Amino acid sequence: MIQTVLDDTRPTVLAMIVKVEGSSYRKEGSWMLLQENNVRIGMISGGCLENDLHNRAAQLFNTGKAETVRYDLSAEDDLGWGRGAGCNGIITILMRDIDSDFRRILHIAHVQVLAKEPVYFLQSLTDFSRYGCTALNGSQYGKIQLKLPFNLNTMAPFQEAAKQTTIGEEIVYFQLIWPRPVLYIIGAGADARPLARLSGSAGYEVHLLDWRSGVCNEVHFPTAASIQIGDVAKLISNVKFSPLDSVVLMTHDFQIDVEIGRHLLGQKLLYFGILGSKNRTERIFDGELPSSVHSPAGVSIGADGPEEIAVSIMAELIAVRRGKSL
Repeated sequence: MIQTVLDDTRPTVLAMIVKVEGSSYRKEGSWMLLQENNVRIGMISGGCLENDLHNRAAQLFNTGKAETVRYDLSAEDDLGWGRGAGCNGIITILMRDIDSDFRRILHIAHVQVLAKEPVYFLQSLTDFSRYGCTALNGSQYGKIQLKLPFNLNTMAPFQEAAKQTTIGEEIVYFQLIWPRPVLYIIGAGADARPLARLSGSAGYEVHLLDWRSGVCNEVHFPTAASIQIGDVAKLISNVKFSPLDSVVLMTHDFQIDVEIGRHLLGQKLLYFGILGSKNRTERIFDGELPSSVHSPAGVSIGADGPEEIAVSIMAELIAVRRGKSL
């Protein structure tokens, strides 16, 4: 979403949820862009608030101003938002016209996430003109310079961290922005296609690696961020993996899986899954399944066929990224 703002300079208003009391469709930290040409990117609710937000955005375009809007959706019989939202929550949304200075802060944040490093976004809710970001190394940018009440280096990968904190007499909203999740799919057989499609739709940056140009190509993987063809062992050795990266090994070639699997075992990854039975994976690692390896890859839902297996793997990827146990 930050990339969209930086690439498209047409008048745009950012809407972000800064507080939720009770339950809601989206949580603190959810962003949505509303553009002057009626384009909407992202969602704040299940569709019940977007029209009202766009009407409010029309009053903010090109003003450099910001405001907060509070929506009470707790009444199940309240038809004020269409059919009665019944979300049982009260949502506070900050709306801000994205001017040149705010774009500058977003650019700094974008540089950090491109380097696969999280960055903290800070916004005063007492004085809307005070906002900025803090990098992993402690460098601070913008009009707000505050000592963070937490250590970025100790945060669990991709865990949500969006909240309000009172510092002195100022209410400050903090949001930890993580880099886009990356998924490497090793093996571009027919069963890799639905996994690449689903993971791309879920926001992953997908990279394909295979030795066969006939199956590993843009025709079968049109949305992949990259397609690498060649000696898979050599290709993998050139990848600089991050602890935020995920890998699914699905070549269906046992000898290749042995070589690649043992190499990946030495990498620090967020998720490492291998397609196939647990017994097969144990053979890859000389009879013992390493604790860091998910095998068989995917949640046990009785999946049958490429599409269902892709769904099960995606469920496990999301659970690991969100820190949920299965």
